[in-house]
Amino acid sequence: MLMKYSLEDEDYIEEEDLVGTTSEDEILERLDLMLADAIKEGFPQEFVQELREAVKTETDIWRTKLGADPPAKLEPLRVVLMDGSVPYRTKPRQYSAAKTKFLSEYGKQLEKFELVFRNNQSRWACAAIPVRKKGPVEEYRCANDYRPMNKRTIPIAGAMPNLLVVIAKVKGAYFFATFDLFKGFWQLLLHPDCREFFSFITNDTVYTPTRVPQGATDSPIHFQNQMQEVFRDMLYENVLIWVDDIVVFAKTAEEFIAVLRKFFSRIHEYGLKLNAKKSCLYAREISWCGRIIDGEGVRHDPERVAALSSLPLPATAADLQKILCAANWLRESIVDFAQCAAPLQDKLEAAFAGHSRKQRYAESLGLSWTLGEEQQYRDFLGCIARSTKLVFPSETATICVTTDASDRGWSLIVSQVDTWDDLKPLTEQAHALVLCKGGMFKGAQLHWSIAEKEGYPIVRAAKDLEYLLHRSNGFKLFCDHANLIQIFCPSTEIRKHVRGKLQRWALMLSDYRYEIEHVKGSDNVWADLVSRWLAPVVESPAAVKAVRTRSSSALSRLRPLMDSAFVWPNPEQVRDAQRRYRRSAPQTSVESDSGLLLVEGKVWIPTQAEELLARVLIVAHCGLSAHRGADVMQRQLQQHYHIKSLYKIVKDFVAKCLLCKHVKGSQLIQRPWSDQREPAARNEVLHFDFLFMGESYGDTCYVLVLKDELTHYCELVPCDAPTSTVTVTAVLDWAKRFGLPSMWTSDKGTHFKNKLMEKLRDRLKAVHTFVPVYTPWVNGTVERINRDVLQVMRVLLLEHQLDTKSWEYLLPLVQANLNQTPVQSLGGKAPVELFTGQSVPTQLDTVLLPHAKNKLMTINMDAVEEELHKLRESLRLMHEEVVERKERTRLYQKMVKVGKLENVTVGDFVLWSRVHERLRGNKLMVRWVGPYRVTEAREYSFVIEHLITGDDFEVHGSRLKFYDDASLEVDEEILEHVAKQGIGLGVERIREHRFNPITKQWELLVSRRGLQEIEDSCEPLANMVHDVPVLVANYAEQQQDEEFRAQVSEAAKPNLVPRASRTWVLEAVRTRGLVQQARLSSSKWFKSHTIHFAFFRSQAGDHNMIYRQFAIGSKRGSKPHHGVMLNSHFYENLSLLSDEAATPTIELVKLDSAPSKLVVEDVVSPTNSTSVE
Repeated sequence: MLMKYSLEDEDYIEEEDLVGTTSEDEILERLDLMLADAIKEGFPQEFVQELREAVKTETDIWRTKLGADPPAKLEPLRVVLMDGSVPYRTKPRQYSAAKTKFLSEYGKQLEKFELVFRNNQSRWACAAIPVRKKGPVEEYRCANDYRPMNKRTIPIAGAMPNLLVVIAKVKGAYFFATFDLFKGFWQLLLHPDCREFFSFITNDTVYTPTRVPQGATDSPIHFQNQMQEVFRDMLYENVLIWVDDIVVFAKTAEEFIAVLRKFFSRIHEYGLKLNAKKSCLYAREISWCGRIIDGEGVRHDPERVAALSSLPLPATAADLQKILCAANWLRESIVDFAQCAAPLQDKLEAAFAGHSRKQRYAESLGLSWTLGEEQQYRDFLGCIARSTKLVFPSETATICVTTDASDRGWSLIVSQVDTWDDLKPLTEQAHALVLCKGGMFKGAQLHWSIAEKEGYPIVRAAKDLEYLLHRSNGFKLFCDHANLIQIFCPSTEIRKHVRGKLQRWALMLSDYRYEIEHVKGSDNVWADLVSRWLAPVVESPAAVKAVRTRSSSALSRLRPLMDSAFVWPNPEQVRDAQRRYRRSAPQTSVESDSGLLLVEGKVWIPTQAEELLARVLIVAHCGLSAHRGADVMQRQLQQHYHIKSLYKIVKDFVAKCLLCKHVKGSQLIQRPWSDQREPAARNEVLHFDFLFMGESYGDTCYVLVLKDELTHYCELVPCDAPTSTVTVTAVLDWAKRFGLPSMWTSDKGTHFKNKLMEKLRDRLKAVHTFVPVYTPWVNGTVERINRDVLQVMRVLLLEHQLDTKSWEYLLPLVQANLNQTPVQSLGGKAPVELFTGQSVPTQLDTVLLPHAKNKLMTINMDAVEEELHKLRESLRLMHEEVVERKERTRLYQKMVKVGKLENVTVGDFVLWSRVHERLRGNKLMVRWVGPYRVTEAREYSFVIEHLITGDDFEVHGSRLKFYDDASLEVDEEILEHVAKQGIGLGVERIREHRFNPITKQWELLVSRRGLQEIEDSCEPLANMVHDVPVLVANYAEQQQDEEFRAQVSEAAKPNLVPRASRTWVLEAVRTRGLVQQARLSSSKWFKSHTIHFAFFRSQAGDHNMIYRQFAIGSKRGSKPHHGVMLNSHFYENLSLLSDEAATPTIELVKLDSAPSKLVVEDVVSPTNSTSVE
């Protein structure tokens, strides 16, 4: 396979310095490399020596740096300004230290080689913009912002070549060379009269250029005109020029060598310099001006065509617009392109109706597709895939123009047949495609007659393809409308009854020599011709099918970077995208030496090139980039690329990353405040919940908290355990004193959700509502009072210096404190005042009257009976005030804490912030697990389904995060992803056990629900005892392996303090000491050890031994040194300890005798106590 060379293929070329001296050795080395590449490409060996001589004869014409060379011997550029133009001088810009240093050195280099001169008196000055070069090294190149100057310039006359015409000049050539003029604009002189116009200002100096500046309006046309003048006699015969990119071609090796000698001689004659790094001495196929060219024809890059024809269905109007624009570049090589694109164009116009066509608006216009429209889109992609190579027209071949028209559009095909056989029909001739054209009828054209519509493509061909159809032997014209033969036949006199448009069209054709023939529409000429042209291209249908069905959407959505089909972005693809969307490039963009467009030194990535942009974003986000946030990703991309609306693009990309959804964000998502029901009367809604208080001097360790929702009135019921019997008794006791509440609210604990509570609810005709699991704030009114109970209880224990076990005796006082304290949210009223209508009791009923005979007077409460009656009368008004205040508070919170609305519907997939036992001890496990499928939407929660086990869970919306819509394909990758998250798959059974000699631990082979037997896994025994202790215990009882059963028993033991000497252990047992997570580094007490105790004390003596603010005190309940209390609520006084005490380390020296009693306390988790054995 022949390799093609492109002037834009410069991945291997490093960024060169702008100014410097080029050494002869470097030039010779570069020339040798070019010669070696030519030989590798297949240049005939017998002409290699001649090629070497031709190249090395003129070594002075090559450069790798722009040095002190005189300007080319060409006409200088003279710029003419508009009348009334006012000089423009920009303000000096603030540059970084690195950019300031670069600009200073850059200006000095240019000045040294007389490319610029200092001109601080200039009245004109545009801004110099340092642009960072690509690569890890912080290097810059300079671009000047000449936009203000361009607005004041009268452009010179001139036109760029017609590519369709000039490219055909290479027909029959098999030897190609491409050359780049080194900094071409800098080689041409700028006329002294207009040099000041293009002055530019750096951080401290104004420079005026002496050469043609890049970025000026007249620069490209002036350069093109001068180059065409230089190669006037070679132009289109052996040379093609597009600004500073030159193609040299020839049909034979001898001619090629001669043309190269003449070309090099002409370069030397005019003092031009070629770029030794970006030139190619020989290639059989080149990429020039966006097309692949050889001696036989022109074609588009197959990779581009395949990528374009495999694009997914557009989701927005912007997506569809980009696809149509990209495909339009291929239209001259696609048969019937316009009519295939017409339905999509109509859909785009309908989407834009009444809306702006700007990019930011187009991106917000979503598209919905019917089945018919989807088929039209697939047909359009199939049309793109049929892009065919275009051959160069031959003077000896027979040119055929085949036209067709419908009610809405027209098409024409220009083909050629090298040897026309009159005995064969049109469809059996050996056609080669030259050109395709087409379009849609618009406006008044839609109302034309059939004859006019059929005749229009013929006249359009005569108008647009004059360069192709004006031939000595004429061309053949084929159409399927018989009446047109009489109209357009030049051998027949134009009939007098023909009027108007058809007559003028016939006159246009009178300058051409052609034969017109009628082809029946039933002959299906189009299909036959297309099938013939596509046959040589699509040699392997399977291969084409594989290319067309593989798209970006087929990549792994979870781990695209690890997908074997992922294609890493490279500079060539970036250049292709930039050329494709060149019109949308920023005005400040400049072309680098490697052919890339740069904006402020950063590579410009067109946002229309969605596939390329997506791959750049994937590389910047996945893999080693570690899925960092949008801000970090944006900063990384900004260092190397210029992307419009980058932050929005990055933010949307990160938001759609399926892996980031598992780990980003808090475990709860604030949702908008809902409009909950509000009770209007006392005793309407009763909330209850169990609160664990810890050990007491009896068996009581729980409190059942009951609270009225409106008034906050509460009752605290002590109990031994949270059972349904306690709950039922408390509710009945509440009802007998205050009446029956019509609604109950609680969590889903087994003590509240059981058969007994259901029977009570049914008999009392009450409504019992439950809050979802792990969402205590939904039942926040009782959760708040739980916090108040603990807070008041702690204060009372501290105030009265009581043991924490005395909490039960203080419970009535705590209840009185909560009920009799005025609350701001209740309008300054106390709960008991609102609930019972009684005044708040006071501790004092005696007042001092200094001027009375009896200075101390007791107030008679019976005397205020009338006032109490008035108070009862106003109780209803107070309730209304409380309701109103609560409503104002709710509306204020709803306004301040807006929350994030998650539009989840049934069928969507979500992640669940699940509270799971395995997540508590492993910080590396993901907090958002799933995905789960939403199966039901309720008032405050959703029902979600596990994808593997099928289990349903009711979850509050704050613990759900949107993952993907219902279109997500649940494939093997998704199921494996769910299974590997480590939770949600319950253990179905334990199959067997073993001892692993490698890890030296016991393991269980377990089967999990929802997985197949082949997916059974071996899990450590310790983990399984922690996760499913009952299942492991039942399995162990059925086994005969005594060693295994002993290991299960050992693994099931709590983590206690290691055994010490017998004396210590026995004393500890006698004192019922409590141990929490205490650890010893050895099992012997009478040696030096480091013991991680928060505090230890002895009742046997030493009162003065203190270790790092920890004391060995005396009697129970006394205060040791530093004010640290030695009772069981020691952990409440952490504020008295220093920071060092947070992780205390005590060096215990050898003791002669053991203390009589030992109590160990740990400040880390004082509520989880373990008795010493």
